[in-house]
Formats: sequence, structure tokens, C-alpha cells
Amino acid sequence: TISHYFVFVFFFSTKMKTCISLLVAYLLSLLHTSSADIVWPLYSQQCRDDAGTPFGDDEEIYGPNGFYHDKSGAYPVLLEDGQCAKPLQQACSLRPTYKAAYLEGPINCGDNGWYCRIMPDDNWPPQNLIADLNFGHCNTTDGFEDAGYDRDGHCHGSSYDSTYYWWIRDHFFRGYNGRLRCCCGWYEDTSIEPLYNRRIANRCDYRRLVTQEEDLSQCRDANEDHGLGFDDIGCDPQYEADQLNKPIPENDDICWEIQRFGYTEEEYDTPTANPATVPTPTAPTPTSSITTAPSPTPSSPPFPNPVPVPTAAPVPIPTTPVPNPTPAAPSGNTDCTDSPLQFRTENGQGEKVWRGCSWVANKPYRRCSNEEYAAHCRETCNSCNVCVDSPLKFKLVKDGNRIARDCGWVGNKQTLIRCGYDGVDEACPLTCDLCSEEEEDKRKNIFE
Repeated sequence: TISHYFVFVFFFSTKMKTCISLLVAYLLSLLHTSSADIVWPLYSQQCRDDAGTPFGDDEEIYGPNGFYHDKSGAYPVLLEDGQCAKPLQQACSLRPTYKAAYLEGPINCGDNGWYCRIMPDDNWPPQNLIADLNFGHCNTTDGFEDAGYDRDGHCHGSSYDSTYYWWIRDHFFRGYNGRLRCCCGWYEDTSIEPLYNRRIANRCDYRRLVTQEEDLSQCRDANEDHGLGFDDIGCDPQYEADQLNKPIPENDDICWEIQRFGYTEEEYDTPTANPATVPTPTAPTPTSSITTAPSPTPSSPPFPNPVPVPTAAPVPIPTTPVPNPTPAAPSGNTDCTDSPLQFRTENGQGEKVWRGCSWVANKPYRRCSNEEYAAHCRETCNSCNVCVDSPLKFKLVKDGNRIARDCGWVGNKQTLIRCGYDGVDEACPLTCDLCSEEEEDKRKNIFE
């Protein structure tokens, strides 16, 4: 049939190293013609620290033909003629909706990789995006002169096309909300304008390929501990004169965009398979410190306004925690806040490391299920209903020296003085007598 022909063409449009695996997906997709979809992704690359629901539970959670993003506000930006962006045209012909094609792929970058930037959108709550801004565009003085300048958004990419699905899913559930702009090409000479041309962003994180032969239980985080990021490289100074305060040189032939990206507790009506078109993206001239990439925001989304949700989403993503200033001495009562003190825990290799509540906030779905983290980061983990001490060892400054202690030490002697050290009363609210009577009653009911 014609649809099978397009599937066959897609699979042989990529490099030889992926032809065999994609052909398997084609053959398997013939068994799923009733659902008008292909088998994608081919296998799980979900590591332990990836945010969101377990991939293997998707059918149980979202239904036989459902997707994790079905009721999200995200929608694809189409070309002026109503077609999908070129790297996603094959996916749009294979997937049941354009939304699924844009958020899942398979993207067609010739297996030369991709890079995406999530940028703040005034019309869409950023949730946890602002806490992990990591790049600057190559059209500002800060972006060119400082390889570590990081106020324009969050950049992430890979040299493998198949990793796109897994990065999108992870960062969607992290609540890195904003306007998502992606393009083909990671290393030099892999597209018209790859990231390594050093004309787009001054830095960018990397998602490594998790092979089908790997033991997923041993994969902690495909976004870390590989040394493959675009770090300490920066924008190429030879382009500064041409690009300063001008649009970055993007090419729409290799790029695509998603508006309203990221998780929220609100649910939205499911858009049609062919959402309303929007004008072809155009690059605005930067006018502020946060320099946006091309494409205006449409005046309205291609589907109705959000529908109120009668019940809360399964696991809410909290807003970015902002620690309150620590009082010099406990006041006898306090609002529920995170402890600003770093705590000791173990990484995936069993090594002792120090972390803070901002680390917990990056992946609250997974990390807040740890009761020790939830006690230390009460605001981030929405565990304010019970007032308990952090059971973790934390670092504090005493007499000008940084020491590691716990709440047992705080309560052992000189408690009033020790509770006055910066951050201690937030870590040990029970010991420092900061629990309200209502919280104390709840604690007794639970623990006694």
C-alpha cells in the first residue's frame, strides 16, 4: 500500500548503521495498522534517573493507544503550507497525530544527531526551567565573551537520532517548560548548521545513546558522566561582528518547533491530527538579556483553551524552590521551606556525594519518593503536611569552619545556639521547635 511504501522509504533514508533496526520497526508496524501507528521507540533507553512514569507501564497508565503527552498543552508548529517541518515529515506520515510525531519522532536527521533549546515563554509557566538554564545564544556580547554564560534557556542534544524520544520525555516530566526549538546536526559537517559550528549556542548538554544490549538497571543517567557535552567551547569569535544583536543563523529546512512544551497539572483538549497552521518561523532581533530563537508565538493554540482538571495529576511537579533567608535564631514558628544546606548521599556508583534541594527539584518524580530527601526538601517535595527532622547528614558553617553534622547533634546540647546556625532550623524543624501545633499533631498521629 502507499502508506507502507512511505514507511519503507523512511527506513532507508537514514545511515546504514540504523537501517536494520529501523527495518525491524517497519515490519513490526505492519502488525499495528489498526492503530495507525508504528512501533516506536524500538527499545527502552530509559535510565534510573529519567523523570516521569516508567516506559514499560505506558499502556496501563495511558491506555492501549495513548501517549504520556496526550492531554498536555504542547502542540507542533507547522510550516506555512500546513506541512510538518522537513525532519519530521516522514514521522508525520507514520504517526497517528502530528503532536506524537513532533514529541516522539522518529526524527530524520540522517542519524547525525540533533540539538534542542527550551526557551522561556511569557505565556507558559516555566516550572523548573529557570533553575537549570545552561546556555547563551551566539548573538550577544555575553554569549560570545563567556562560554559559561547561561541565561537564555536550556540546551541539550545528541549525535544519535534515536535519543530524541528519551530526552524529550525526560525533560517534559522534569517540568522544563517553555518554547522548544530543535535542529539537526551535532558535530561539524553533519547538517547545514550543526551545533559544533559554534554559531548557535555557547554550550549544550548531551544525551548519550543507551544500546539495546545494555543493562538498564546499571544506567543511572544518560545525560551525565560521559564527557560528551558541548562544554568550555563557546561561540566562535569570528562570527561576533556579523551576528551581534542579530538573529542567529538558523535554517528552517533542518529545524522544528513545539510550543507550550512541558508538564503542567492542567489538562487540555486533544488537538486534531492536523492542527491549525502558523506562519513560517522568522527570527526576531534580540531585545533583552534572554535572546529568543526564531518563530513567533501564535496568537492562540490550535485547540481549545485548557479544561479544568477535577482531580490533581498523579504526581505534581513543584515550582522552582527559592530558599528563604535563614534567621539568626529560631523564631518558634516558620513556613515550610527547603533546607539550604547540602546533604550527604550516594551516587549510582555507591560513592558518597553532597547534594542540595535544587538537585532534588531537577527530578522530583523520582527523588521525592525517597523519604530522606522529602524530609530535607519539604517544599520541593510537597511534604509540608508533616513536620519532621531531616535524617541526613548535612554541611553547615560553625565558627568559620564547614562541618558535617545531623539533627541528633543539634539536639544533643546547646540546641538554641545550634539552631541559629544558617540553614539548621530548616533542616531540623522538629528539634528547633519550629513545628506548629497542627503539624505536631499530624506527626504524632503518624509516628506514634
